[in-house]
Amino acid sequence: MSLQDQLLKTGLVSKTDAKKVEKQAKSKYHQQQKQKIKKKKPGKTETVDTQSAAYMAAKVREEQIAHAKKLNQQKEAERQQKALMAQVSDMIQHHQVNDLNAEIAYHFIEGRFVKRIFVNAKQQQQLANGDLAITALNDSHYIVPAPIAEKILARMPEVVVYLNKEKAIDADEQAYPVPDDLMW
Repeated sequence: MSLQDQLLKTGLVSKTDAKKVEKQAKSKYHQQQKQKIKKKKPGKTETVDTQSAAYMAAKVREEQIAHAKKLNQQKEAERQQKALMAQVSDMIQHHQVNDLNAEIAYHFIEGRFVKRIFVNAKQQQQLANGDLAITALNDSHYIVPAPIAEKILARMPEVVVYLNKEKAIDADEQAYPVPDDLMW
C-alpha cells in the first residue's frame, strides 16, 4: 500500500486533495522531461566533460583516423612516383639511340661534375643542335630524341641531364646578321 492510500484510509486526506497532489506531481514530472529535451536541441551548447571515457575514446579515434589518412596519402604519393618512374624508364628504353661504333667523347655537365658519353659524329652534331638529349637512369646515361626528352622533362625533370635548347646558328645566318635599326 502506498502512502497516499494509507492517508486516504485514515481520513487525513480527501480524494480530491489526493488527486490534486497527483496531478501536480505529474505536471512537474512532464516539465522536467521537457527541460531535458530542450537542453538536447541543437544550438544549445552543452559543456563537454573532457575527462570522460567516451570523450577520450572519441579523441583517440579521431587521431587514429587522421594518422591513417596521412599514411594513405604517403602511400599514394609513393605509388604515383613509382608509376612515373616506370613511364620514364619505358620511354627511355624504347626510344634510346644506340651506336656501337661511337668513338667521339661528348662531354656534358651533370650536377657539379663533367661527364662524358661516347657518340658518333652525327649524334655529336644532333646533341649540339638540340635534336638529341642525354638522360640518366639507374646510374647509366642514354641518348634519346629531343621530343621524348621534353615528355620526360614534364614528368621527371631530374632524369634529363643534358638538352641543348639553343639551336645552333647556321653559317649563312651568321655571315649576314640583321641590323637592329633596319627600317623599311
